[in-house]
Amino acid sequence: MDLLAGLPFDVTETDRLLTTTRSVRRRLDLDRPVPREVVEEALEIAIQAPSANNHQNWRWMVVTDDGVKARIAELTSLSWQFHRMDMWTNAGRRRTDRQARKNYESAQALAEAIARVPVLVIPCVLGRPPDISAIDEAWRRRMATKEDDDPGHRSTHGSMRASIFYGSIFPAIWSFQLALRSRGLGSTITCLHVAHEGPVGELLGIPSGVTQVCMIPVAYTVGTDFRPADRVSAKERTFWERWES
Repeated sequence: MDLLAGLPFDVTETDRLLTTTRSVRRRLDLDRPVPREVVEEALEIAIQAPSANNHQNWRWMVVTDDGVKARIAELTSLSWQFHRMDMWTNAGRRRTDRQARKNYESAQALAEAIARVPVLVIPCVLGRPPDISAIDEAWRRRMATKEDDDPGHRSTHGSMRASIFYGSIFPAIWSFQLALRSRGLGSTITCLHVAHEGPVGELLGIPSGVTQVCMIPVAYTVGTDFRPADRVSAKERTFWERWES
């Protein structure tokens, strides 16, 4: 039986797109302008992603002004100085494996070049992240009036609310990155600026009640020959019916 017969898409091409959309940091073309229309097209595709209860409470801040990017780069650099030490060490031991070194050098290259990236996109969500502990405590107080055998005593809701909050934006972020890749552009997700969410919000006029989820540097890529990453097979890390140690 041919499982690919009669499918609505060319699976070969969709699989190639999905498996070669890399986190691009060192191969961003910092000198080639990115037309506004290309970013807008990719965002229109991105917003077709699922959103919890169809709230569509995403907002997209696009930054191209050189002066503003320079200030964001300064704040990002401050975060990198702290984060790189944690990234480069593991329980106090220096990491020397090849992949760890490659990832470190790639992240550092991006941190140093962020001001020159043609477009920075900051995906935002209306509202603030749920307070997991507060939600769980409120639920426990509510359940205190229920019988001990009520199944609600065995449930918590804080983690669920947090999952919904971030789960409503990351599918759109990934769709945005796929749309960029299909148009010859590269991107990655970086969260370094989030440590300075307040100053960045003031710089860009983003209200304090809006959450800046991450930042996506966007540029054309130097070359298009991206390959699937070296990953542990999903079969080795997939459980059917029950978790196995």
